Amino acid sequence: MRRPTINFAEWVFSVDLEGTREIQGQAGTPAYECNCDACKAWRSNFSANLSEELALSFERIGIDLSQPTECYGSQNENSSFELRVLFHFIGKIRSGPDATIFDKRINDYIMNYVAIRKEPWLSIMVLPCRNSFEARPKRLDGSELDIVCIDMRLLLQCGA
Repeated sequence: MRRPTINFAEWVFSVDLEGTREIQGQAGTPAYECNCDACKAWRSNFSANLSEELALSFERIGIDLSQPTECYGSQNENSSFELRVLFHFIGKIRSGPDATIFDKRINDYIMNYVAIRKEPWLSIMVLPCRNSFEARPKRLDGSELDIVCIDMRLLLQCGA
């Protein structure tokens, strides 16, 4: 099976496009058909909050931005949301920043969210699902082989 190599922000992925399409919007994942305030805000406002380049990168991977695997956060007084939004694809991370980095201050590893922009803030961490405790979709055969998580945290501006 051919796996195209796709650049995504600071990462390079090999992607199984057919497999990725099959796991999008999967029933049983936390955000599937969810109508909480965070999910509704994401679906209504994501296109105005992501750069064209980043949105196209998700599209090239085969990810449907309107159907995250997980989406949660809190609403601020000014109607913006501080969100954590997770997406999944089938493939491999070929290069890019590690998901964890060692912090000497606490003598332990911490999550390594890479800043994509400063205002309004948006950061991303990418990791194989086997290294995550988060909910994830399953392949058609029920396995989690080669499922990769894109974990995004952002300030979502509503009505932008």
